[in-house]
Amino acid sequence: MAKPDVGAIADRLLRDFIAPLVIGGPMLPGRPIGPRVALAIGDDRPTTDIDQHAHMQLARVRVARKLTPVDRFEALCGQEWALLAALHDIVQTSHPDLTGVLRSKLPGKLLDLVGVTLGRIAAPASLGEALSRHTLVSRMFEITRTDTVVSWWLGKSEFRGEAPPERLSAWPKLRRVNVAQSPRPLMSLPLHGGGVEPERFELAVRALLSKSPLTDLATAGREAPRFAWSAETLALTGARAGRTLALRALAAQVEERVDEELGRATKELMTQGLWKPAAMALDLLGERALAWAEGALGAAETTPLTGQGNGAAFARAAGSFVARRWIAMHGDVFPPAERFALLRALEPVAATPAAKELEQLLKVATASLPATPPPARPGPA
Repeated sequence: MAKPDVGAIADRLLRDFIAPLVIGGPMLPGRPIGPRVALAIGDDRPTTDIDQHAHMQLARVRVARKLTPVDRFEALCGQEWALLAALHDIVQTSHPDLTGVLRSKLPGKLLDLVGVTLGRIAAPASLGEALSRHTLVSRMFEITRTDTVVSWWLGKSEFRGEAPPERLSAWPKLRRVNVAQSPRPLMSLPLHGGGVEPERFELAVRALLSKSPLTDLATAGREAPRFAWSAETLALTGARAGRTLALRALAAQVEERVDEELGRATKELMTQGLWKPAAMALDLLGERALAWAEGALGAAETTPLTGQGNGAAFARAAGSFVARRWIAMHGDVFPPAERFALLRALEPVAATPAAKELEQLLKVATASLPATPPPARPGPA
């Protein structure tokens, strides 16, 4: 068996998949890469298209500057190459050429190999690594395949991700030709010609997001895979600088959608008795609520903090609770009039049904904590 040309595969991956993903434009995924090559690309891989690489790096800076001042990024490291190769192979599990009577198991096997690749990628070791990965995969949910159905008076043909031949659209009036194009977003690919179960596909995407936790938070309002707190996202928000970036990334999304997902995910932690992770999630919700209250002080008219959905209502009730507690403990950082105004802005949420639900969960949490041992009695003199 011939040894794969790692350099040529890396060039193709960068030219046809990575650069269009970061910059925008048509993507041309190729043959599946697999863990062996993905992990062999390594650091300091030279690029053959200097101009394209420069445009890609500039696009990465633009993504990062939405969150923090950054001037440049280094070339892709080995872990980033492997992450992008894994995303490439996830997309390719839905390629029509991988399905068929004699090849029905290939998409599932490829998804297994994606799991091997992701298993060899460590979580970001620093905030810089988390930001760097995010600039590469921040647009992953914008990946879309356009399927085309060409019908005429004698029949029809479907083309997945490729343009139909011009001969099929010739003489449109005489042959009653109709061309219908349908965009297929990333998460819908298994439902339209994919060879793997949607549930397995979703698990693979979720595993990939765990390797880029800032992207996970920056897309928390997505429909699928639904956001869930992970060790990686909690670790990112557990640090002051990481929480600042996360809050900025969350603020750029639709507020109601983000609160719905954050509230649902945080309540799941609490109902499962995962109190330490839940406390970290509650801190984030508290800062979001405090930021809302501070914005409300200078606004002539504001939308109430109560949410429409169950998750959003819980997120805002929990955030209000944590914010009010923080103000009570550290209120001296605010002038008295501002402190009173913040508490007044947050007060209405305390009477909502979601606040009562939070209160019950907190009682369970308090009851589950180990009792403080009594102080030891002094011994005889």
